[in-house]
Amino acid sequence: MNLLKKHWPLLILIPLFSFLIFFRINWLTLVNWDEAWYGSIAKNIAATGNFMKMDWNGKIYYHHPPLGFILIALSIKILGNNEFAVRFPSAILGVGAIILIYFLGKRLFKSNLVGFASSLIIGTSVWYLIRTRSGDLDSIFIFFYLLTVFFSLKSKENFKWFIPTMIAFAALLLSKTLVGASAGILILFNNLNQVFKSKKNLTLSTIGVLAFLILLVPWYYVQLTSFESFYREHFIAVGMRNKTFLSYFHIETFLPLFYLHMGVRKWYYIWLAALGLIIITLRFIKKNFLLILIWNVIVLYPFLTTNETHIWHLIPVYLPLSLIIAGGVFWGKEFFIKITRLKKLDWLANVFYVLFFIFISSWQIRNFYKEVYPTSHFVPDDVDISKKAAKYNVQIYLDDNFYPVAIFYSGKHIYSLIDLPDPNKKAVPFFENQQGEFVLITRNYTLRELDNAGLKYKVLDSNSFLSIIKKND
Repeated sequence: MNLLKKHWPLLILIPLFSFLIFFRINWLTLVNWDEAWYGSIAKNIAATGNFMKMDWNGKIYYHHPPLGFILIALSIKILGNNEFAVRFPSAILGVGAIILIYFLGKRLFKSNLVGFASSLIIGTSVWYLIRTRSGDLDSIFIFFYLLTVFFSLKSKENFKWFIPTMIAFAALLLSKTLVGASAGILILFNNLNQVFKSKKNLTLSTIGVLAFLILLVPWYYVQLTSFESFYREHFIAVGMRNKTFLSYFHIETFLPLFYLHMGVRKWYYIWLAALGLIIITLRFIKKNFLLILIWNVIVLYPFLTTNETHIWHLIPVYLPLSLIIAGGVFWGKEFFIKITRLKKLDWLANVFYVLFFIFISSWQIRNFYKEVYPTSHFVPDDVDISKKAAKYNVQIYLDDNFYPVAIFYSGKHIYSLIDLPDPNKKAVPFFENQQGEFVLITRNYTLRELDNAGLKYKVLDSNSFLSIIKKND
C-alpha cells in the first residue's frame, strides 16, 4: 500500500498504456518485411532451440543479435504460432519501458510528477506506440536501453547495482546491432568515478565486466569464426549503414528532424522550447540535465549525418526527449515560482503541470487513434494465398515481393523468382523452363501472359489478386 501511495502515477500509467498497447493488437496480420521476417526466424528457434546459428528459409541470418528472437520464440512456444505471440514480447516490454521511464524521471528530478509526464510523452508518441504493437525489435531494444540507464543511476548511489547494469547492457547489445553501444557513454558518465573509490568497487566492476563479456561474447565468437562475411555485413552494412568516418561530419538535418517531428508529433516543438529554456537559464550545468542532454546528443547526432534513415530508427531519441520535456517544463514551473516568490501556489502550479501533459497526451491519442488501431480483422491477399500454400508438399516458387509473409504463413521453404538467374526471374520463361513438380504463386494478371505464350496451367487456389498454379501438361 505504501509503495502504491508513493508511486501513485503507476496506478494510471500501467492500465492506460496496457490498454493502448494491447488493444486489438492481433487484429492485423504480420507486416512484410521485418515483422514477418523476424517472426519466421523466431519460429525456427522455437522449433530447433538453436539461436547461435539463426536461419531464415534455409539461409543463415546474423543481421541482428539473438535476444529479441529468443523472446519471440519463447512467446511462440507458450502462446502458439500466431500474431499475438509474435507481438507479445514487444508489447509487454513496451509497458515495461513506460514504467522504467517513470522511475528514471522520478530519480533524476526527485519528483513523481516528472516521471508521470515522461511516461505520458513517450507513450503517446505515435511511432513508439506503433512499434510496441509490432513484432519488430525496437520495443525490446528500448526496454533494455532504459533498464541499463536506470541501473547505472542506481549504481551511482550503491555500486552493487553495477553488476545488474552490465548485465542489462549486454542484453541491450544483444537486442539490436550496435545502436545500444551509446549507452556505454552514459554508464561511464554515471559510474566511472565510483570504480576506483574502493577495492570493493573495483571487484564489483570486474565482476560486472566479466558478466557482460560472458553474456555478449559467445554469440559474436560463433558468428565471427563461422561466417566469413559476418563482420562486414553485421557491423559495417547493418550497424553502421556503410557510413565512413568522414560522413559523420556531413550534417543532413532536414529528413531526420522531419521524421522525429512526425514520430512524436505535438511533443516536437515542446522539446525545442524545453531545450531553449534549459540552455538560456544555464540549467544544463546541473548533472541531471547534463546527463539527458548528453544522452540526447549521442543518440540523435548519428541520424543528423545521413538521409538514409527511416522514421522508426529515431525512436531511441524519444527517451531523452521525453525527459528533457518533462524535466524542462518542471524546471520552468519552479523557476516561475522562484522569481515570483509565490511558493504558496506551488500546489496550483503542480496541478497545471499535470493538466498540461494530460491535455497534450489526450490530443495526441485523439489524432492518431485511427492511424494505430484497426477497425476490422483484415486478411490481405498475400497472407490468404500464403496460408493456402501450406498444404502443398512440392517446391513452392513466389513471383512477388512478399517473401517473409509467404514463408511465415505457409510454414514452407519458398523459392523466389528474384533469386533465380535470368531469364527465369520472369514468370513466363520460368514456367516454360522449370522441370519437375512445383507450384507458383503469382499475380492474376500473369495468367494472361501465360495464356498469350500458349503455356498450359492449372489454378489450384486463388483470391482477388493472387493465384497458386501448376503446370498442366
